[in-house]
Amino acid sequence: MVSASNHDDSDDGDGPITVLTFDLEAERYCVRAAAVASVLGVADEQSIGSATDPWNAGTVTLAGERVRVIDLPRAFTAVSRTTARIADPKLLVFTATDADDAHYGWLVDDVDATRTVRQDRLEPTRTSTRLAHVKGRLEIDGDDVIWLDERTIHD
Repeated sequence: MVSASNHDDSDDGDGPITVLTFDLEAERYCVRAAAVASVLGVADEQSIGSATDPWNAGTVTLAGERVRVIDLPRAFTAVSRTTARIADPKLLVFTATDADDAHYGWLVDDVDATRTVRQDRLEPTRTSTRLAHVKGRLEIDGDDVIWLDERTIHD
């Protein structure tokens, strides 16, 4: 597994923090880089992509470790819409594990790079309902980026 971050950034303050940016369809997102253990290519996502529950899309084994997969493109899409699959999805594998010691993994469309951002620049989202798993939004390199809280998604 390729490590995305080796240091432990805390998101409890207003100081700088390193985030990992990624894409889901036309939207750009980020998550704390310190929470991500590795980023992997997915050779065969067909069984994951056809799971009935995108929040529990199955389990894969990587380097002897079990990873419980959340299919984010499908989980974040309205039930009435069909999500178009890209040819080479990525799997973000998190350091956190569930009660069965399986790591959490998010299936995403593409992963960009880590960026250091200032937490005091985090703004509320522009929606009428506040989603618990959304910390807010930032502008990174001219793009509007939604910051996801992996801890609430994993709970």
